[in-house]
Amino acid sequence: MKKLMMMLAAGMLVLAGCGNGGNEGSGDDGEKKGKWVIATVAPYEPYEMINENTNELEGFDIDLGNAIAEKLGYEIEWQNLEFDAALLAVQQGQVDMAIAGLSPEPDRLEVMDFSEVYYQDETQTTNTVVTMKDKGYQSANDLKGKIAGVQNGTIQQTAVEGIAEEYNITVETRKEYADIVQEILNGNIDFMVCEQAMADNNTAVYSELISFPLGVGNDSTGNAIAYKKGSDLKAEIDPVIQEMKENGEMQKLIDKWFGSAK
Repeated sequence: MKKLMMMLAAGMLVLAGCGNGGNEGSGDDGEKKGKWVIATVAPYEPYEMINENTNELEGFDIDLGNAIAEKLGYEIEWQNLEFDAALLAVQQGQVDMAIAGLSPEPDRLEVMDFSEVYYQDETQTTNTVVTMKDKGYQSANDLKGKIAGVQNGTIQQTAVEGIAEEYNITVETRKEYADIVQEILNGNIDFMVCEQAMADNNTAVYSELISFPLGVGNDSTGNAIAYKKGSDLKAEIDPVIQEMKENGEMQKLIDKWFGSAK
């Protein structure tokens, strides 16, 4: 009988530790349902960055992910990955989702599922050129024959590569935007293309830089959460995103990280 009781107790412990992702219990007793592993790609200001004082992740996407998890009763393990590695981790189910300023572009929708768009502002998500002031560039025509820096795997890479032949642009890919900025400052790359929100952050930090809209190629279709194909998390999280839009919580996060003067 003692052995039987021990076997039953061990079985209960195994069952208690099996769940992950969105398939745990209700959490009505105040305990967490389980843990989400979420990929992000910092630094990508103001969506996600690493606080210099605390060495912890912060930003719009981080606040959003934490808020959704709190509402649904999940713990979060954030994984800061390179951009293309984050997309691959989602596709292979190595993480539950990615929240990293991602746009649900057609080619991505073929290999991943996405939540409804949680943020779209044409003035903040438009493709924007960042370059040195002393180069005198003012429009896409001034970029002909120049060297462009883009983050590997982004829609900005797609946009620049789409006009590269017509504008005789040499495209250089890097893993992080911070690396591209340094190469622009050092004179190795002529310009980069990113979202307006990130361009504003860089021109605020570096007085030598200016920005202007690219004006050609495709812009972002908004930002959404990426899941592995067939994940049931979309059905669980979409209502929370919609609720946050309706009750003003989403706007408060937007105002916090992008500014309210729009």
